[in-house]
Amino acid sequence: MSKSSEWHRKETEGKEDDGYDMYLAEQQELEYFREKAEQYILEKHREMFALEVKALENIGINVEDTTTLPEMVYDTKEFLEAIWHASTEILPALEVQVVIDGKNDCYVTTGSSGYVEFGMKPPIGMQLPVRCWIHTHPFGSAYFSGTDIRTVSIWEAEMIDAIVVGGIGHYGLWNQDQPKQLEIYRDFELEKVQKWGYNEKYGEEE
Repeated sequence: MSKSSEWHRKETEGKEDDGYDMYLAEQQELEYFREKAEQYILEKHREMFALEVKALENIGINVEDTTTLPEMVYDTKEFLEAIWHASTEILPALEVQVVIDGKNDCYVTTGSSGYVEFGMKPPIGMQLPVRCWIHTHPFGSAYFSGTDIRTVSIWEAEMIDAIVVGGIGHYGLWNQDQPKQLEIYRDFELEKVQKWGYNEKYGEEE
């Protein structure tokens, strides 16, 4: 091998190593912020739920088993804004999923810019029914995709509520009592209703 060929090989290897090292560093940084986002939401849920329990105790309701309580946190403005903050400020516009289970425990996972998985892989340790499944659309539009519709259809019997968040004051609300529609709000006001049927691939808006 000539000296020039050896030099070229070393230069190429160096560049490849630099690129890979940068990739690893970026992935490590992303994992740090994923963990930060998850902990931020979990702590917000703990704080808000504790305040609700204390409020009940202050009016004479003894709360010994929180699993018997209806969820009092997940559809509040403050909690949804905390989830949106984690998705778009702590993370670089990645989808975030929050599941409140039958024990009122909170599970948080993060995905990509356009996808986070629930479907057939629910959080480990989750107890049914699912009180609420929340996920964000960090690109700024609250609606149910075909995947979202399939998810609530599969889990309809064991999922009470679902919320998709597309911004501050912009969200969609689904409930198992009306399982074929999503009420979409903008600026906290009802804007439209997305509906779908058994044979429709994607929801239609009204």
